[in-house]
Amino acid sequence: MAARVRDLGDGRRRILEAALEEFATFGVDGTTLRQIAERAGTQHQLIVYHFKSKDALWRAVVTDICANVRSGIQALERDAKAMGPAKALRQLVRDFVHLTAQRPQLHRMLTFEGRSDNERLRWWISEYVRDTYALSTRLIREAQKAGVARPGNPGRLHYAMIGLITTSFVFEPEYRAMTKIDPFSPREIEAVADMACAFLGVGGAS
Repeated sequence: MAARVRDLGDGRRRILEAALEEFATFGVDGTTLRQIAERAGTQHQLIVYHFKSKDALWRAVVTDICANVRSGIQALERDAKAMGPAKALRQLVRDFVHLTAQRPQLHRMLTFEGRSDNERLRWWISEYVRDTYALSTRLIREAQKAGVARPGNPGRLHYAMIGLITTSFVFEPEYRAMTKIDPFSPREIEAVADMACAFLGVGGAS
């Protein structure tokens, strides 16, 4: 029985990883459960057994990637006052950079969903975006009041920061071809984090 449970767990993990790649490449509408099954090396029926539907599988993929996002936000909210606005904002930026570098497929997936107002996008906003946006814009405002952050509308700065951070990872083939830089090298990941912090005006160690 123990071996059977382990096999089911491994199968579920293969399905999540395969679905991530398919959704990131083709979007939900351009992906079938049979494509995912083929990539995962498993049976279509097993995907239905684990996830019931393609939409539920999409949500499971997002939830799997963002498993630590909510706890990270809660920890930063708890510690932000003691850290000070500049350090807290830098920590938020660096956490986001590392998540993006580890799972660029997430933002490729969301590029498909962000094109229109749909139920998956509303779910994504409700589950993950709203809290992150609230914390980010709050930290930007606090850093601005402390005179250590770039002036400007916090919402606009938040999305400018996201664009700056995600571009090299999400569009890796073009970025690599044109710059001859591996965006996933540890040195480049840190360079992106430093650049995003500098853009917001909270570079350095103050």
